[in-house]
This record gives sequence, structure tokens and C-alpha cells, in this order.
Amino acid sequence: MPAWPVVVALAALPFAPWAIHVGVSSPDAKRSASREKSHVDVLHEPVLPNCTEPICIGPLASIYCSGGLIHASWMFGLQDTCPGDMMLQTPDAVIAAFNKLHLFRLKYPLKRDDFKRFCTDNFMNFPYLKAAKLSDWMEEPPNLRSIKDDRLRKLAKKLNDIWKFLGREFDEKVKENPDLFPVLTVPNSFVVPGGLFQMYFYWDSYWIIKGLIFSNMTLTARHMIENFASVIQYHGFIPNSGNVQLSRRSQPPLFVQMLADYYYLTRNKTFLSSILPLVDIELSWWLRNRSVILSSNFGEYTMFHFHAASNCPRPENYLVDLRNGLEGTGGAKFIWSSIASACESGLDFSSRWFAYTGPHARTKFSIRTNSIIPVDLNTFMVWNYDTTADLYLELGLERKSENYRKLAADLWKSIETVLWNESEGVWLDYDLSKQEHRRKFYPSNVFPLLTGRSTLHIADRILYYLRSSGALDFRGGIPSTLDDSSHEQWDFPNGWAPSIHLFVESLRRSSHPSLFDVAVQTADKFIRTVYNGLFNPVGEWPPACWEKYDIRYDDGRPGVSGEYPVQQGFGWTNGAVLDMILRFHVDKDEPFLLPSEGFVLTFGHSPHAPVIALAFIICITFSAWFAYQALGNRHVKLKKGVWLATGLAEESRLIDEFEEDS
Repeated sequence: MPAWPVVVALAALPFAPWAIHVGVSSPDAKRSASREKSHVDVLHEPVLPNCTEPICIGPLASIYCSGGLIHASWMFGLQDTCPGDMMLQTPDAVIAAFNKLHLFRLKYPLKRDDFKRFCTDNFMNFPYLKAAKLSDWMEEPPNLRSIKDDRLRKLAKKLNDIWKFLGREFDEKVKENPDLFPVLTVPNSFVVPGGLFQMYFYWDSYWIIKGLIFSNMTLTARHMIENFASVIQYHGFIPNSGNVQLSRRSQPPLFVQMLADYYYLTRNKTFLSSILPLVDIELSWWLRNRSVILSSNFGEYTMFHFHAASNCPRPENYLVDLRNGLEGTGGAKFIWSSIASACESGLDFSSRWFAYTGPHARTKFSIRTNSIIPVDLNTFMVWNYDTTADLYLELGLERKSENYRKLAADLWKSIETVLWNESEGVWLDYDLSKQEHRRKFYPSNVFPLLTGRSTLHIADRILYYLRSSGALDFRGGIPSTLDDSSHEQWDFPNGWAPSIHLFVESLRRSSHPSLFDVAVQTADKFIRTVYNGLFNPVGEWPPACWEKYDIRYDDGRPGVSGEYPVQQGFGWTNGAVLDMILRFHVDKDEPFLLPSEGFVLTFGHSPHAPVIALAFIICITFSAWFAYQALGNRHVKLKKGVWLATGLAEESRLIDEFEEDS
């Protein structure tokens, strides 16, 4: 990545003044990829990926991130245990042992048993983390006692209980021997997402901290903020997580929002003044490393995009990435970098980052994350600048505050100019190489409402867009996309707590009464879904709080697809739901209905409500009569749902089978 913003020249087109001409490099010469399956017994001399920016840098790079050792481990099917969690000797000694294995003694072909012996001699599996007792956890935090609805209180209590099981801290052996482990330790205990994700993760922690604040666990929240401050001091930014394999990509930057949530609860100015300089460092890093300048005869617009520094296959899914790069469109290095950038976006993976048309449309073979100016990231940066300005004002530092306010205003102007689509009436991602907006629904399309900078006229347009998009029509919440042709986990029919929470918050902050109503309805749909997953699980699923849900239903069934099985825990779901309960149901009398209690139809407080209700009933009556005439005497019977294991991750997918009898 360049040290300063990339400058992209814009074409002076009358109807798209920000459309750009970008020279797309010709695809890399595709070398013949090995068709050997993993779990081979003999590895002939490999043709390694022709990439130039490794997944990580430093002494561990050729052990844990890229190169011959990772390639051999995947080809032999040993990637789950080798390289192991802990090296038994220094990195240089491990590399020397591997080089000796295949260069001087055995050469190629390399046998699986010999490589396995090398792994046993040089690595061991040792858990980095141990369970931590979170000293500020309490069985009944004050907010719990302020929830009037019995079922919501039951749900909040269950989610509060889960925090006890997600507390972690680094083992002393890891802290004492940091050079032997592929992780960056932090000084304090923290809360992990759960399931497979036993490490601190960047943007997950935003929602975890919101949940901790609901639970009055301000000490744990402070400890997590201090941990990230130490990470910024080490890296200059916050990577995806503490694993070295993820150290050259970040995640959506929400650190200052965590700090603001903590500060406005505690009003601890001493702590605020100690952390804000680290916020400066992180925001400067994003400006230097993830910004692009769009220029035309109408002016220049500095905007942000996800663009991970690496352009090699990821070690966590090496063979799949290798194939995607060698067989995809746009060149292998572009594909590999865009895959890492999609991980940086937090949405790994989604058709949002894929080409809409072409031979590999809507698949990872056409991923183009690096070429997309995303609505959400640019919104986060405006929000961050405004929040940082507010926090500096709290400390009486007016000049610093004014500087950030100007950055926010300038970026907001860019969002209005480049990302607003007048015909759609909403903000849309912009494709730099295609020189056009990406006209699909994503929850992030409305995120600019988070900033509080939109007019009521714009909010009216957003309301119309949402009602006509179909995104509000699902029982369980808001889908990640409406693309039902994709098999990625951040696509339909999955709904995720982060997207749903930010969607709800965007509408809540809009100052538009009807959008506020949609926010409440959406929040209650998702709360109901999570409630049922914990207390009324369907089929063979255990009662759990899941990382993602199938939002076609509100019965709590988990989401489908992805690179790994669906996980339970789950930190950001806990936090998002607790925050929505806090926003809409603490000290409130509004009813909360479960599906078994039926639906309540409301027509607002208009004086014409009775007339509207009567018209609605007439429409329903005629619709039922026409449906009866169309169906005649046919009967449609729904068979019991059949759960099948599909995909690499053995993911469960629901197949609804219908049987029609004449």
C-alpha cells in the first residue's frame, strides 16, 4: 500500500461527474495449478503463488503466513495442527529445520510422514488463552430490573449470564515467551466472540462493549479499550484480531465509538485524555493507507475503501484462495488482495464485493473489493471525525475539535456527491472500475443516517426506498443482501447482528418519526428471533445465541453457508440485542409480542385510521376470495423441514419441501 492517498483521475462525464477511468492490469499469467487433493502422501516440488505482499511481515511470516511451509501443510491436510500454536524453538531455527528438510536431505518429492515429523519436532498445540473471571459481572445489573416485560427480562438475563463464559486472558507462558507464539498479547482480560473465535477481534468488540455497558460492566469495557490502545501503540492501527495471520488487515474502524460509549457513561476525562492521542494515530493511519482521491473538473473528493496490504492467499483457507486467484478474473494478486480486503470489511464473504455480471458473476472468482467505494466505511469515518471532535471539545481543545469537524464536513460532501443516487433515493456503493453505482440493497445503504447530517427530505426518500425494496418484509430482521443466488454467509437469507443493529441505529438517529417506527419494528423482529433461538429452538438445534440467523423466520434458526460451521456464543449478538433492549424497552411500556401471540396491525395516529383499517379489511377479504378461486380444490401441504449438511463447512441448510395434491 502507498504511504499516502492514491489519486484517481475522474472522467468529466456530464451525467456521472465522478465516473473514473482506471486502467485494469492484465491478468497474471496463470500457471497450471496443482489438481492434487489435500491429504496427499507425497508432495512434488510446488509452484508457489506469485504474490508480492505477504499476509504478515516479520520473523513469523514464512512460518505462519505464506510460503512453502503453509503450502505443504495444506497439501498434506495437516493445516489444523501445523504450524502449531507454539514453536518449540526460535523462528530462525524452525525455518532452518524446514529448509533442511526439503533442500539438503530429502529434497522433493516430500513425503507426508517426514513433514509430519518436522511438525512434531518444531511445534506443539498450546492454548494462548485461559478463562478469566470478569470481576465486575453481576447477576442482576440495574438495567435488568428496569425491563418491564417479563420475557425481555428473561432474555436479557440469559444474555447477561453468557458474559461469564466468554471472559479470557492470555496465559502467562505466552506473555513470558512472546517470540514463540503467533499472537500479540494485551495487558488486560477481555471478552471473545465465542465458538471458534477465541481471540480478541476488532469490530466485534464494539457490540461486545455495548452489551457490557448494558450489564454495568464498565471495568471490563475499560480494559478492552486499554487493550486496543496498546495494540495501536504496537502496530499504529488495530488489525483484524490478535493473530499474526490477520495483522496486515484491519476491520471497520469503530475504536473511537467504543471510547465515546464508555466516556459518556463514566465522564472520566482523565481516561479520555489518555486515549484520544491513540485515536489520532488510528484515524491518521486510515487516511494514509485506505483513502483514495477522486478528481474531476468538478473538484476532488477524498474517500475511503477497504484495501488490505497483502496480495497472497490467506493461510486460513489457502487452497480455496489459491484456486480463486488462479481461475478468477482480474489477476491473481488482485483477487487475493480483494479477498483479504473483504475480510477487512467484516463481511467475509458477500456478493456485495463480487461482479454483478460476467462469467464468474456473484462468486468469489470475480471479487473486486479493492475497486469499490463502500457506503459504510465512509460513513464510519464521518461518524468517527464528528465523535472525535465532540470528545476533544469535552476536554476544551477547540482547535483539535474544529480540525476534525472540518474533516467530517469535507468527507460528508464527498458522500453526498459520489455515493448519493438521486434516482434510487439512497446512498449506494460506487464501483471505480465500472464507473457506476452498485444498485443493490445492502443495510449499509442507509448508514449515512448515523451521522445526523441528513435532511428530513432525504429521510423521506430513504423511507420510500426501504418500503419498495422488499428488505422490510422478513419476519426475523433485515437480510445482509437480497441476493438469493449466492452461497456466501453475508448474503440472503442471513441476517447478522452488526448490520441489523447499525441499520436500526441509522433509522433511530434520523429524527424521522416513520423511520423511527421502522427502527423499533426491526429491532423487535430481531430480538424475537434471538429469544426464540435461546428458549424455543427449532428442530435439532440446541438453545443458543448465534452469530447469524435465517431472517426468513423468527423462530431463531441459525444462518447458513460460509467457510465454517455456524457459531454460537455470541459476543456481538449478545451486545447488539442488549443495546436494542436498552434503547427501546428499558423503562418503557411498549408491548413486545412473540409470534405465538399473533400480530398487531397498527395504522398510526392519523384521524383517517378507521377508514384506512376498513379499506385494509376489504382488500384482505377480496384477496382471500380470489386466492380461493385460483386454488380451487387443491391443497398444499408443507412437509417437515429436512436438514442437510452441505458445503465445505458441513453447514446445515433448510430445504422446504412442498407436496401438492390435486
